[in-house]
Amino acid sequence: MKNKYLLTTALFSVAFGACTFFSETPVSKAADIDGMKIYLKHCKTCHGADGNPTDLGTGLGARKFADPEWQAKTNDERIIEQINEGTPEMMMPFKEKLTPEEIKALVPVIRGFKE
Repeated sequence: MKNKYLLTTALFSVAFGACTFFSETPVSKAADIDGMKIYLKHCKTCHGADGNPTDLGTGLGARKFADPEWQAKTNDERIIEQINEGTPEMMMPFKEKLTPEEIKALVPVIRGFKE
């Protein structure tokens, strides 16, 4: 009886481990990513350190992240899409410069800007 219990437990552990290992849900270390550091390196030139466009950004039509109306009407998926795809002749796409986790880490930074 004891051997049967051990075998069942071992098989369950192996099955659970295999499911976890082979699932397509990546184990993310997004909590370890410094979104503000990424923002300051890649975004502040146009969007400003405080979420208000710089002179260069204004000329390129950069979004004012500190605008409460924009914050209210824009969902996180749209922010991610914009960062990934950019806007021709205005904002470069970042999908090949940043990982998906780094791009997701920018969302709370952008959401944190207030007027």
